[in-house]
Amino acid sequence: MAYLSAVTLLWAFSFSLIGVYLAGQVDSWFSVLMRVALASLVFIPFLKFKGVEKSLIAKMMVIGGFQLGLMYCFYYQSFLHLSVPEVLLFTVMTPIYIALINDILERRFTPGYIISALIAVLGAVGIRYQGIDEGFIQGFLLVQGANLCFGLGQVAYKRLMANNPTDLPQLTLFGWFFIGAFIVVVPCFLALGNTDKLPTTNLQWGILVYLGVIASGVGYFA
Repeated sequence: MAYLSAVTLLWAFSFSLIGVYLAGQVDSWFSVLMRVALASLVFIPFLKFKGVEKSLIAKMMVIGGFQLGLMYCFYYQSFLHLSVPEVLLFTVMTPIYIALINDILERRFTPGYIISALIAVLGAVGIRYQGIDEGFIQGFLLVQGANLCFGLGQVAYKRLMANNPTDLPQLTLFGWFFIGAFIVVVPCFLALGNTDKLPTTNLQWGILVYLGVIASGVGYFA
């Protein structure tokens, strides 16, 4: 519980930092690239190349590609369409996706999760009932794409580690998770990034470092 509390505190600042200081000012694809690249650098020194099954490495990279790579691509784009409170509200559906995905894999169904999802959607509509437009709908779908990628990654990583017991510390394996994400975001930046909108202030660079090293690097491992 201590780890969850600490990570919640770390991540609590991320929404406002992205929405206020980065979204619309710094190219979102570059922000994603920097966040994943810096998080990767945190774990590369500990990475084990020998004594690790190639299949385990490949699976971790695929999971990282979904949970961080694709998730951040959706997530950062959503700030171009939604306010910070709206993004926050829509992310409450993430644990619902995690539970539903796990239910599907366990071949069971819990209707309470669907009810929770509907309540969250109604709450969002209540906030923007006079301003629902195409941008709002796009933002909603982008956040749901991010939520789904995160949920898939959470469930897959837990099951992967449970089904592949190893004597190696997770610290020596976790770098593959971020390398998988890096492989996803690099072509996205090369294809869609705008090099005319790179960070221009020390504050923006500092926020990128915080989000990459602390929020993603330390936060995800914890």
